[in-house]
Amino acid sequence: MESHPENVGASLILPLIIGVALGAGGPTAAETPKAYMERLYASYRDASFNPLTHPSLYFTPRLVAALKEDARLAKGEVDYVDGDPICQCQDPDGLQASVTGVSQKGPDQAEVRVSIGLTGYDARPATFSLIMTHKGWRIADVSSPDEPSFLYGIEKSNREQRTGH
Repeated sequence: MESHPENVGASLILPLIIGVALGAGGPTAAETPKAYMERLYASYRDASFNPLTHPSLYFTPRLVAALKEDARLAKGEVDYVDGDPICQCQDPDGLQASVTGVSQKGPDQAEVRVSIGLTGYDARPATFSLIMTHKGWRIADVSSPDEPSFLYGIEKSNREQRTGH
């Protein structure tokens, strides 16, 4: 088969167009940490949204592993994770979240500060440590006034559950 130089451009551009079309609406490598968190909180407009249903879409592999171990060790009961770490709640009714600040910690790490309000409660701050993965930004840890490190807390609880202490 003879190659035609004028067709080379089309053969290179077509996969790019298909890739962009398939990825429309999802995260992009160019998405900022602020835009990622705003898109994530917008997901709560769907009453059935629960980030723990598909944790790898929102959390880093290390945090996903800790969440799965917590669920396994709990054997169907509530253990360390007794709510949604993103909305800092069990029921996101009336959730109002706003990004109050972003600290870029390098090209692939950021801290995003969020004010989280729920119906009947005062807004409270939370800080999300984000890491850029090959799939986009993911939450590596969450801190709040009550819990300096969600990741540390769940890993500690899992260790204690494994050893019986």
